[in-house]
Amino acid sequence: MRSSNRFLSAPDHAGRINPTLFGYVALALLLLLPGFAVFAQDAPGDTPGDEPETEAPPAEAPADELDPDELEQRRGRGDWGVTLDALRSVRAADHQDSDARTSALSAALWLRRVSPIGDLSTIDTAVQGSYNWSSGQTYLNLDLLRLRGLYPELLGDSSVVEATAGRFRFQDPSALVLNSTLDGVSTRIAYPRVRLRLGAAYSGLLLNPASNIRMTAADLREQDDDDEDFAPRRAIGLAELSFPELFARQTVVFGAVGQFDLRDADDDEQTVSSGYAVAGIRGPLFGNLYHDIYGAGTMGSVETEGDGGEDYDYIGYMGSARLRWFFPNFFASRLSVRGVYASSGERDEDDDTFDDRFLPITRTRFGTAIALPLENLLMGELQYSIRPLIGSDSERARRFQVVLTGRTFFTTSDEPVVLDPTTEVEAGDLQDYPGFATDPDGNYIGSEAVLQLNARPLSDLGLGFTAGMFFPGTGSSGAFTSERKPEFLGRVELSTRF
Repeated sequence: MRSSNRFLSAPDHAGRINPTLFGYVALALLLLLPGFAVFAQDAPGDTPGDEPETEAPPAEAPADELDPDELEQRRGRGDWGVTLDALRSVRAADHQDSDARTSALSAALWLRRVSPIGDLSTIDTAVQGSYNWSSGQTYLNLDLLRLRGLYPELLGDSSVVEATAGRFRFQDPSALVLNSTLDGVSTRIAYPRVRLRLGAAYSGLLLNPASNIRMTAADLREQDDDDEDFAPRRAIGLAELSFPELFARQTVVFGAVGQFDLRDADDDEQTVSSGYAVAGIRGPLFGNLYHDIYGAGTMGSVETEGDGGEDYDYIGYMGSARLRWFFPNFFASRLSVRGVYASSGERDEDDDTFDDRFLPITRTRFGTAIALPLENLLMGELQYSIRPLIGSDSERARRFQVVLTGRTFFTTSDEPVVLDPTTEVEAGDLQDYPGFATDPDGNYIGSEAVLQLNARPLSDLGLGFTAGMFFPGTGSSGAFTSERKPEFLGRVELSTRF
């Protein structure tokens, strides 16, 4: 088994080098590049289009989406850039033999060009490749290879048709069922009051360490397997219908996703094929208060290779709700409250169904000091961010941000908590993990507190510091035994772009 580091963990495609020397050289190079950094505070897509932005996005970034005005500005232009990202983290847990210290470096080169076609249409070409290193393990990856055509007024004066092909990101409306870079095609037809998107993709050409599609135990085992060069093979279809500002500035969206397992399973291994229906609503409530609510239902089929396994069907559901309140006049602060629910239950032996089991395509992980997949999980989150120096005369001081987050986790059934093997000790079976309760007394998984500091000490050098502490739930109401002790994660990140 490889290191549990998920930032970069991969087969050694490019040969081995001295990890200590390389790490020091890489960090030194980053520190000597103060003139080229951009540090993004928020995840892409975190702020809806009609909400106040807390920080402008990085300029000239190879983003997957550009609005028509920006495309018009880029017509006939070509851009390129280099990004460098470094990470150093330490994880301390009583059930691990020693502190897990990890270092990682990613260097990427991207190119983009928007070419005019006639008076209105454009072709947007983007490509990005990266070199990734972690503790002496290296691999080269093609992160993005996308050709996108934008054709205004193709189906009427108010229409926009968009056709995309290549390697790019696919997402369902909630981004909780599917959120992954894949190889495929996508078409979107947009009118002012309705938008339709259709897509089809394949995951088997991605490099194994670059994929986050992990649905079965075999998928998880292969994640750090040197003999597996490519990701699990799945065919995925996506459809989405949305109605922007249908009423009271509320956007309503419906989606459908299907995935078909193409794996050649070995004996006793499982394959999973499943379908999902997604619905959601998002928009402002009043003032600077915004919300988004999503729900999803799923039906799936599990087949086990060999004579000793059983086949069965399952159904399940997921729900997510979030409130975000912006206070632009109070230190540019923001308060966020979020809840996420994923169902789980025992398999019914009478009709071979697994009622109330939710299993997403993308293995989304919740938490910082602990990482929990969206299975058998109820999470509540309270987050507050503030820029205490926003009134300073120094632009560098104004960009300093403090983020405080508290999360609480529960299981949604009497089944054991689903632990992520990539963040646990290296053992062959979850039952070997200290503190893992196969017959838990309660549903309380635990709580964590997280502190994040984001800064730009130089105009173009980004720094991030994260410290998180997880307190497991034990005793009569807990999902762990008394052997599970509090866990700590500390992380320092450096980012530069030129």
